[in-house]
Amino acid sequence: MTVLVLMAIAVLVLIVALVTAVLVVHGFLRRVFKALNPAFLWFSGHSMDGHARTNATWTQRSRGPKPVLHSSGHAVAWHHLPRLHRAGIRTGASVALVAVAYGLWAALDLTLGFLSAAAACGLLVLAWHVFYKVRFFRHERHYVRPLERTLAAKLPAAPVTLEVERDGDTVKSVAIEWAPEAEIGEQEKQLALEAVTARLAIEAPEAAWKTKGRARSVVFTQSEPPPSHVEWEDVEAAVLGAAANELVFGVGKRNAICKAAYSESPHVAIPGGSGGGKSNLAAFLLIQEMLRGSLIFNLDPKWISHLWLQDLPNVINAHDAPELHLALTWLGKELLRRTKAAYYSAQGTGRVRGSVGPRIIVLCEELNYGMPGLKNYWREMRTKEDPKQSPAIAGMSGMSCAGRASDIHEWLIAQLLTVESTGVKDSTIRTNAGIKAMARHDGPGWAMAVGKHVPMPPPSTTPGRIQLVTGDGVRETQVPYLHLDDKDEAVAEKAVQWARALVVSGTVAQIPSGDEGVPPELWPASVLGRDHLSLVPAQDHGSLRQADSPEAISLRQAVAEGVLKVGGLDPLGAARKAAQRPGFPEVAGWDGPAALYYRAELVEWQDGKVRVLR
Repeated sequence: MTVLVLMAIAVLVLIVALVTAVLVVHGFLRRVFKALNPAFLWFSGHSMDGHARTNATWTQRSRGPKPVLHSSGHAVAWHHLPRLHRAGIRTGASVALVAVAYGLWAALDLTLGFLSAAAACGLLVLAWHVFYKVRFFRHERHYVRPLERTLAAKLPAAPVTLEVERDGDTVKSVAIEWAPEAEIGEQEKQLALEAVTARLAIEAPEAAWKTKGRARSVVFTQSEPPPSHVEWEDVEAAVLGAAANELVFGVGKRNAICKAAYSESPHVAIPGGSGGGKSNLAAFLLIQEMLRGSLIFNLDPKWISHLWLQDLPNVINAHDAPELHLALTWLGKELLRRTKAAYYSAQGTGRVRGSVGPRIIVLCEELNYGMPGLKNYWREMRTKEDPKQSPAIAGMSGMSCAGRASDIHEWLIAQLLTVESTGVKDSTIRTNAGIKAMARHDGPGWAMAVGKHVPMPPPSTTPGRIQLVTGDGVRETQVPYLHLDDKDEAVAEKAVQWARALVVSGTVAQIPSGDEGVPPELWPASVLGRDHLSLVPAQDHGSLRQADSPEAISLRQAVAEGVLKVGGLDPLGAARKAAQRPGFPEVAGWDGPAALYYRAELVEWQDGKVRVLR
């Protein structure tokens, strides 16, 4: 019994001794590990506090849409490197420091010479690095980094390398490469394309993808530019086939037709330098609207911007300050009338019923030149009872804000679309013009009209070349040249005759008359019956009396009676096309919206001048 007790006591003592030894050794090792832990963290490339800042692994950089793991949400570039990379830098620096210290102790002169040579090489590398950063600072800041951030935000995997090749301000190509494990499907390809086109203003680029095997890369290259010259015949089919709320601006890259719709924005801005083709573009757009039966208000303080519009029955021309004031004031009242008419026509149904009147296009030419004179005119004629703001400018502002519902659209043309050029103290009018056609633009002009969030393509020296800016982005577009201001007077005269005949060959807008109609002072002489068109206003809202001559007939009647012998599937359409060409008899009068021609002149033209109508 005694022996068993002694053995139990011995075992207990032994257990206590072993536990004590283990605790002592554990405490010692713990202190040793704690002492060595900073060295381990240092040489292993880990953060010194032991907490990872990013999801970078031993061999891979940080990646994914959320690479930062730290609670602060931020991490310096060092923590995005692979851990082996960081470990190598720290270990190499430590070894170099020890070697230099030993060299200074063992061989001072040799070590100092080596350090001097290394410092000289380091300074050369630093100088080259600084030169590169300064030389390519704009390139990195405005082209590479924005695209990198956008790709990292849109795609699950951030790119490993990204190269942007430029020729001046024109982006020629973009090369992007991802890690082999990155998943690049059709959705990711589309997102990458959207990021490149949005950030670098490279339109419709050619994409060469490599996604087979371990390759995950793409090269976007600039696509075929628009043609350098476009004529009306190149876009006629597109114009005639466009929807009622669409405007054709010209031909873009890959010969694509460039359009913009009033559903995107009810108003259009055409800023650009002098001689940039603003008037030619405006004339091209005006022809489209006049063919649809729109009423045009040509507000041109310069007087000579659109001489071809003189005395047309569907155009109100205003030039000096009193006329501009009268026209804009009436437009403000017409906006209110149309708004009320639309409201009452709804009759509680929630939608407008019927028409409030023909579409009105308000062409505001040379705003920088005309707005000061308009303000001065109101300042001189204003009485104490009148409001401080000119009713003309108030009407212009009102159309900008509420013109969409009333089918009144402003086209703003200016060399610089500043706030002052619109007559108001804020950028409301300028901002509401969401369709912008930039012609011969520069940096300040682009920033004023478009803003800094959309990259500015380089200005083009090609005549008629614009940048069409809409909600879909920026599209380089070549506008058809109409020859209305051609240097050859014979060519210009022929083009003017063609344009004037074209815009009255279809539905012709009727000028509102009566108590709420356009003031008689603004009516063209042709509609007042003072020239060969023999047109007079009627009492209703814009209907026109037929010409006095009983021999005047419409094209439809001429085709039906065989006066014009036209073949094909659409004889009336062929006759209307013929009426647009030079040499066709002039309009003799109007029967509502239908143009009338003298029967004898049509017979003479049919028999002697044109053998085939196409």
